[in-house]
Amino acid sequence: MCKTKKALLITLIIGSLIIGVVRTTWAGPAEDTAQMAEQWFKYFYEGNAEAIANLYARDASFWGFLNPFRLEGRDAIRTFYAGTFKMFPIRVVVKRYFYNQVYDSTVVRNYYFTMTLGDSKGNVRNYHGRSNIVYMIVDGQRVIVTHHTSLLPSPQ
Repeated sequence: MCKTKKALLITLIIGSLIIGVVRTTWAGPAEDTAQMAEQWFKYFYEGNAEAIANLYARDASFWGFLNPFRLEGRDAIRTFYAGTFKMFPIRVVVKRYFYNQVYDSTVVRNYYFTMTLGDSKGNVRNYHGRSNIVYMIVDGQRVIVTHHTSLLPSPQ
C-alpha cells in the first residue's frame, strides 16, 4: 500500500474515532431525556412495569389520569403500571406537539397525546390528554422526578 493510501486510511480511522467521541459529548440533557422517553414508550408497549418504574426516582410523584390520587415512590408507580398492563393488554400512544425546557441539567418535557387502551374483552377506548414530565439527575443518574398526565377537556 502506498504512503498516500496509508495516510488516508489512518486519517479516516482517527477521524471516525474522533467523531464517535464528539458525538457522545454532543448529547446533552434534552437528548438524554428524549432517549429516556423512547425507553419509557418501549417498556409501556412491552408491559414491563419493572423497567418503566426504574426510570423514576425512588421518591418520584406520578399523577395519572387513570388513577384518582397522586402516587408517591417507585414502588407505587411500579404497582400502578403492573395493574394497568394487566387490565389493558392493548396499549397505543400517539405523541404530538413536544415542548422541551432545559435548565442546566433539569429538563421539563411537555406534550399532548392520544392513548388507546383496550381490555381483554375487546373494549377499546381513546383518551386525549397532556403530559408534563420533569427529569433531574439524582445520585448521578437521570430520572423522572415528577410525571403528570391529565385528560383534555371534552369538546362542546
